[in-house]
Amino acid sequence: MSEDGQLLRFDEGYVSARIFNDPDVHRRELENLFPQCWLFVAHETEIPNPGDYVTRQMGEDPVIVSRDAAGKIHVLLNVCRHRGRKICNEDSGCATHFRCGYHGWTYDSAGQLTGVPFINAYGTTIDRAQLGLYEAQADTYHGLIFACRKPTESLRDYLGPMAWVLDLLFGRTDGVEVGGPPIRWVADVNWKLGASNFVGDGYHIFTTHGFSTQLGLHALKPRGSTGAPVGHSLALSHGHGASLVSSPSGTTEAPFFGLPKELWPELERHLDAEQRHVLEPLIVAAGNVFPNLSFLDTAGHTPEEWGGPPWPVSFLTLRQWQPKGPDRMEALSWLFIDKNTPAEWRAASRECYERVFGVGGTFEQDDLENWASITEGVGGDWARELWLQYRMGLDLQPTDDWRGPGACYTASPPFFDILERLFYQEWQRLLGAEHGQVLR
Repeated sequence: MSEDGQLLRFDEGYVSARIFNDPDVHRRELENLFPQCWLFVAHETEIPNPGDYVTRQMGEDPVIVSRDAAGKIHVLLNVCRHRGRKICNEDSGCATHFRCGYHGWTYDSAGQLTGVPFINAYGTTIDRAQLGLYEAQADTYHGLIFACRKPTESLRDYLGPMAWVLDLLFGRTDGVEVGGPPIRWVADVNWKLGASNFVGDGYHIFTTHGFSTQLGLHALKPRGSTGAPVGHSLALSHGHGASLVSSPSGTTEAPFFGLPKELWPELERHLDAEQRHVLEPLIVAAGNVFPNLSFLDTAGHTPEEWGGPPWPVSFLTLRQWQPKGPDRMEALSWLFIDKNTPAEWRAASRECYERVFGVGGTFEQDDLENWASITEGVGGDWARELWLQYRMGLDLQPTDDWRGPGACYTASPPFFDILERLFYQEWQRLLGAEHGQVLR
């Protein structure tokens, strides 16, 4: 980091190592970044009925995502207005009300204060109508529930062209549903490392996940093909980004991510012709909704010779990187399945997900080792002076032959740091910094 406190030299492709372990940077993220962003908190199928709820986080603030008696979704600060105790300590459930375990103040599923023991002791000083739980603004897109404390625009405007990508994954059929509660784990990792990895780091695959290359799961030229996969990296608004990797022309073995043919009529109904054209040859779709919601849909990790089914299978997952301090995070990982999927395909998709990206999955362990080692490595005073290299593709220009949204980048080999640089540029903007000057 330079003497004036600069943390990002965007045009040169440098990021200060300090951002991954600095308490002052972390404080600015909690104060300036997370309150302004639309944050994913749950999926509608996690709370399908009135009274259903899950507990999650927005930044480091605990929240309750609930359906009230009329079925409306609320995102409530999980902190009692009386003395600040967390009200609900369960991960999920169904309840008509939430009662604080300290003094018994009680709130309904919409967050209104409905009960105060011995309220007469307060005389006329208590106005229950003014003491409901704090509530964030909530909205949904394809069943994905987002919330924002200080919105400056609608959810749809915040997503911008990323909505087009989410259509391919969550809006392609009559609906998707969670395959159960999220898998959760805590790691000594700065939250940004997971988000920026998913937004645009394909460079690590052949080293970090080298076992998959040796086994033939990943290669620059797929087995039996004379061509290379076709990659489109999409730089979208607000720091969002996505990488779409397709089979070489004419070699699609698993159209539409191997989704069962029974679902193909649904694709016709829900996607336009251009979206279907993009979706049909896809073998990997990965990206990040800024700041901390990553997605992955991928096929081909369960070959028949290893006990997999005799037909293609894929899995769709969301993972969220929740900060627990400057050098610690909680990861949440959901499996999603298109709701009209046959039971046999559904079971195979779950097995594939758990083997590859479950908490003990082969790829997940590789990634966490990297991110934890980075967080530890840059924690010392000497290492914090480093400028980290995000310099691939500094002069690369968008391609002209992409008909979808955003600016599309391609290269051979398909490695560049553009999407990660844009992620950190948006990160810097929301911290409220001019020219990266955020520390004094």
